[in-house]
Amino acid sequence: MNKKETLCEAIAINEERLKLTPDFEIYHSIARQLNYLLAIVDGKEKDESKLDKIILGHFAVREFEESDPELSQILKKCQNIAFDLELES
Repeated sequence: MNKKETLCEAIAINEERLKLTPDFEIYHSIARQLNYLLAIVDGKEKDESKLDKIILGHFAVREFEESDPELSQILKKCQNIAFDLELES
């Protein structure tokens, strides 16, 4: 999977979780971060200054590693995308 496919998959998985628990703020934060990364990958967002603020990996390990391994795994991949994008900038 390329970066865009990975981010789109993560967005879809997170949206499923958000529908089930719409008041869980972490899912909203994840959605904002994933959409930001996707906008950068798509070239729609030029401001890369927030890449060092991405904490998807933190959420993956602290919130979901045990309770939701599928979401945790994809968030870790997305965190790596953020690291790669930051190195490229």
